[in-house]
Amino acid sequence: MKAMLHGLLLVLVAALPARAEAAWLALAPIPYGFVAPQGIVSHLSTGPLTGPWADQVKAAGARGAVVVYYRPASGAKVILFSAYYFPADKWDAAQKPGEPPPFGQEVFRGDGRVLSVAGPRDVMFDPQSADGRNIIEASKLLQRRASFQPVE
Repeated sequence: MKAMLHGLLLVLVAALPARAEAAWLALAPIPYGFVAPQGIVSHLSTGPLTGPWADQVKAAGARGAVVVYYRPASGAKVILFSAYYFPADKWDAAQKPGEPPPFGQEVFRGDGRVLSVAGPRDVMFDPQSADGRNIIEASKLLQRRASFQPVE
């Protein structure tokens, strides 16, 4: 009887859907990482913010900024989101009443600093495709404080 129950338990466990294991993507030079399922993080890479926008971000007082790219199963990588790290007073000074936040949505404020993210505005791939589902899930994660963990 005990062997039969043990065998039944193994069958039930094997039938459970696989749980997506979390992975961490460093957002250097920002002292945080983005936490998401491995199936999403395996498509992500980071790069520096460049061009005139980078100059504006620096002039506004950001301590760090990074672009996060998504590489689909086929085709060129696309920008998934940008992350910004500001002293809270500089972040607050950059906000204009009645206008969208220039540096994305605040996801964390603490120790006199603000972490914010911008993007994506829409799904760049067919929402029914694996890449489309990844973008939709990543978009949801970007709105959660728990998706961003400090570097230890």
